[in-house]
Amino acid sequence: MRASLTRTVMTIKSQLVGTTTILRVHGTMTAAAGERGLRDVIRQAVADGVRTVIVNMQDATSIDSSGVSDLASGHMILANNAGSLKLCCLSKKLRDVFVVTRLDKVFDIHETEAAAVASAEPSPHQPGS
Repeated sequence: MRASLTRTVMTIKSQLVGTTTILRVHGTMTAAAGERGLRDVIRQAVADGVRTVIVNMQDATSIDSSGVSDLASGHMILANNAGSLKLCCLSKKLRDVFVVTRLDKVFDIHETEAAAVASAEPSPHQPGS
């Protein structure tokens, strides 16, 4: 009897909220997973004029070095275009990966999507303060 390996394919759903793109990642974050990689999706968002990208990792099951590389590349693409990459909704397992590798100091990580969106919005100017 042959054992078959089931690999969860990564899918990415994109939503534009104001001038921010939210990418909701489902499955395993690897370079080979999915038809269109995270790096390509971020690059296209920047080409479309987006300057803030939030990657919601609530449904991401795992990440490998290629997935981390895609996030780092996205971070650099946005930084080079006066933008920012924010991560949110990391499971304990994924957060531990970022803490152990000290990437939690590199990426702007938020507990919730709402907190990430709020951090992307310009603060309102209050006259007289």
